[in-house]
Amino acid sequence: MLLNDNQKLGLFCLALFSGSFIILMHVHLMPAVIAGLLTYTLTQKLDNFLSRKMVRFSHQSKLISVLVLTTVIIGIFIGGFWYLFAWFVDMAKHPTETLTNIRLVVNNVINSLPSNVTHYLPDNIDEIESTIMIYLKEHVFYLQSIIKKVFHDLVILIVGMIIGLILGYKQNQRNAVHNPVTKRPLTKALKASLNRLVVVFQYVAISQVVIALFNTIMTAILLFIILPMFGIHLPFSKSLVLATFVFGLIPIIGNLIVNVLIFFVAFTVSFTVAMVIIVYLILIHKMEYVLNAKIVGAKIHAGICELLIAMLFLETLFGVIGLIFAPIFYAFIKLSLKELRII
Repeated sequence: MLLNDNQKLGLFCLALFSGSFIILMHVHLMPAVIAGLLTYTLTQKLDNFLSRKMVRFSHQSKLISVLVLTTVIIGIFIGGFWYLFAWFVDMAKHPTETLTNIRLVVNNVINSLPSNVTHYLPDNIDEIESTIMIYLKEHVFYLQSIIKKVFHDLVILIVGMIIGLILGYKQNQRNAVHNPVTKRPLTKALKASLNRLVVVFQYVAISQVVIALFNTIMTAILLFIILPMFGIHLPFSKSLVLATFVFGLIPIIGNLIVNVLIFFVAFTVSFTVAMVIIVYLILIHKMEYVLNAKIVGAKIHAGICELLIAMLFLETLFGVIGLIFAPIFYAFIKLSLKELRII
């Protein structure tokens, strides 16, 4: 089959974008790209919404959308840091009560473990504290490197969000001006590829919201219906359900964080309960893979097996970030080839 000029330019842009994604995943900069896509997409959507609802101030909608999103992002970061700071301050103000609660939790965990496991654990909380202090002293440089990496990744995310806001604002300005100058073919092809990427990202974002709701509902059923039927009541159940939805909006990693939280809370009740809950959560997690593939696949007419293979392949090559980005990457390639009428 002979390709026309538009198809050749489209394939060139597809190869350029795909190569860039592979390089960015290899150097661990993909979180910044995802954060930038998120803020860029939200800027576009909010600008369109405001221009329809605020006809009188429609010429200001692009600036208002950026300001609103910037305020929300800053508020989330400040609120999160303030919550953590207040939590640490509260613990510091009541050291005796905090230590007592820690002792109770540790004792409950130790008492819930099988005897053949507790044989290898320290005998009391003082011995545990001593073991922890020795470990911290021996691995202080490793812990420092972890803290530096966390802050480095956080800075990368913030930079990605800022770039997305700037590009969204510039794009809204170009739309408002209606520049009549004819774009060159390569520029048009690159813009078309970027638009496809944004559309695919919207599909995946909607899929992630659905998955977060599904995960939250299944977790609520476990904590409020199944466990109480057996006379088991987990502490902080309402907070855990809320955290399940909030962290569930973060692909893969957020789900792992919530699962660890629920597992440790369940551990304070019983070792058996913790094991049952973790098996239940793992089954839900595997079901989410299929749900994600089905929702995104329906939008781009791709089979579930195709997306699952892409997710497993990229996870093997690039780890967690490959697994997170796989639905976007594969859907972008498939949608591009379909719109270029190559497949």
